[in-house]
Amino acid sequence: MLKKMQANVQGLLTIAVLIVLNLIASAFFLRIDLTKEKRYSLSEVSIQTVDSLQYPMYVTVFLEGDFPPNIREFQDALETNLQELSQYSHGNLNFEFVDPSNNRELLKDFQSKGFDPVPVKVRVNATETKMQLMWPLAVFRYREREQYVDLLRGATLPDNSVDFPQAESDLEYKVVSTMRNLTRERRGIVGLLRGHGEWNNEEVNELGAELANSYNLVDYNQRGKYAGEAISPEISVMLILQPKGAFSERDKYELDQYLMRGGRLLFVLSPEVVDMDMFQKRSTLTDLRDWNLDDLFLKYGFKVNYDLVQDFVNESTDVFIESGSGGTFASQKWPFYPLVRSFPRLPMTRNVEGVLLRYPSSIDTLHRPFISHSVFLTTSPRSRKLDGRQFIDLNEVMQSPPPQSLYNKGPQIVGDVAEGLFTSLFTGRQAPVDSFAPQPPTVMFGQQNNPLAPGAVAIISDGNFVRPRFFRGDYTYMPYDNKALVLNLVDYLAGDEALTRIRSKEVVVRSLDQEKIHDHSSLLRYLNLLLPVVLVVAFGFIRAWWRKRKNERKKIS
Repeated sequence: MLKKMQANVQGLLTIAVLIVLNLIASAFFLRIDLTKEKRYSLSEVSIQTVDSLQYPMYVTVFLEGDFPPNIREFQDALETNLQELSQYSHGNLNFEFVDPSNNRELLKDFQSKGFDPVPVKVRVNATETKMQLMWPLAVFRYREREQYVDLLRGATLPDNSVDFPQAESDLEYKVVSTMRNLTRERRGIVGLLRGHGEWNNEEVNELGAELANSYNLVDYNQRGKYAGEAISPEISVMLILQPKGAFSERDKYELDQYLMRGGRLLFVLSPEVVDMDMFQKRSTLTDLRDWNLDDLFLKYGFKVNYDLVQDFVNESTDVFIESGSGGTFASQKWPFYPLVRSFPRLPMTRNVEGVLLRYPSSIDTLHRPFISHSVFLTTSPRSRKLDGRQFIDLNEVMQSPPPQSLYNKGPQIVGDVAEGLFTSLFTGRQAPVDSFAPQPPTVMFGQQNNPLAPGAVAIISDGNFVRPRFFRGDYTYMPYDNKALVLNLVDYLAGDEALTRIRSKEVVVRSLDQEKIHDHSSLLRYLNLLLPVVLVVAFGFIRAWWRKRKNERKKIS
């Protein structure tokens, strides 16, 4: 009787200890990451971001429901990521998962913000499946600020399927970059260069509104308020969006010296003038722009060619076809509209699924000492170039399209970033003056970048890249992921190295060797069938032998 009571007490004590240990363990989050690429480890910048939260942040994830295993795995990865971040937030990061499918007002709000549902097939039983809608969204709220995040952005394939390992690898960047954006008190400054006929704020209002969420925007007029002034190093990135007029030598000098002081320049421009209203006018004669920038580009390692790139992989243009009843609109494949869906693995191309180019030109990259190039945007291998001025006749292209055999010049570079230690174009020259800036510069001349302040120049050879889509005489929205790519470029040039490292993080899916599986299929089949049975039988024999031996020892004693 006493032994039985002792055994019961011992059992109760064991249960009590386990409960206490479980309660203690629930207060801590511990995970050992054995993966080579540290797939399950938070970066230092992520920890610092949540550790520095001064006020509560609330995250609502609209990804709750009965989903297939791959989506549930993605859910678990996001929940684990938020849970781990929460451990470093001192209680300031709060999150919940919500099923929005029955909330009509919420779904209307999603659609008004441009978020469409993703259809998902869900298995009901062994023979039946049903279609279910999923909203892979999260909303972050911090004080008076709010930001929506598309959790699958950048992981959708051309056939509308989702690369969930890719989406999982992007989670930390999306979560942490959103947090940093909402909590940033002193924002970077993005300058919009003016004075040479660049796109105005109304013409690029969609991009400007998005940039204003993360940066302070400043109009920098070189022919007005800021004529002849040194560009402030406080400007993180200077955008030059489709200038139409020529730059004076003094204008170039100030851009050059801004770069020498560690500045970042982003040119989005087309060297050929093309009338975009083709659906109505049906033909146009292109012209060449004279920016007076060729020597500047050559000094920095670029050559923007005076040509037009055609791509066999392209988008459509709108065509009005007349008929007896008045006519109708139709879409016609248009080789001057390259559609890019393949990108190199670079920080500025993460979360970008496809971009549309409209009358782009090719870029040549040139070797310069201490300068490295990162080509981030090219047309498809089935491309070609048309040099100089061109007469473009829509009817001719429709009726006699160029044969496929002509698209044989390989990929054409249309987007590149040069980084490093640049040498000034004005080395050995007198500082220029003009009617807008009659006085010599007051800031000391810089011949080359300081190694501690390297410069960067990015270029996209399509001035329409930042414009909305021109649809039957009206402008709509920026096409595809053009906006996402420009925002990535600005973030990259602004120099947030920590976020760049997070953005470059990848999830490696280690698949089984299909050749070995095929060569040893019979062996693997028999092993899967017989090995569990053999193990169970072996365990039974060992257990029976052990019990028999134990009973024999009791009899002897």
